[in-house]
Amino acid sequence: MHGDSTVDCPAGLAEYSVGMKLIAIDPPTRSFSRWLTNDEIGRVLAHKRGWRQAPDGSVVAGKLRKTRIAASLEQLGAVAVARGWASRPRVEPSDSSGPTHMMWGIIDARTDVEIIAELGGELQN
Repeated sequence: MHGDSTVDCPAGLAEYSVGMKLIAIDPPTRSFSRWLTNDEIGRVLAHKRGWRQAPDGSVVAGKLRKTRIAASLEQLGAVAVARGWASRPRVEPSDSSGPTHMMWGIIDARTDVEIIAELGGELQN
């Protein structure tokens, strides 16, 4: 592919330019023994899956065919908590103690396509 061609994404997901520069997502600096925010949980998931961040802040899977996973890391983390893929106390303790638990078996057992299908109904564009 040459130039600024675009890739059509299924199910009404965003369309991204093939030449678009994506940013690697680093995990949070705080440990899981702390209460992680939705953004930090989204960061953990995206980093583990090798997803990247688009210039608009959305989370994208794929290097050649880019598929939007979530509108933001915050949204990805919130949906992960709602689906039970991460757990933590409901309200952040005053000392930010946690812990936050990630359900890696649930996440690792699914392909990106399966995750998109499962999250599709809960994600808002």
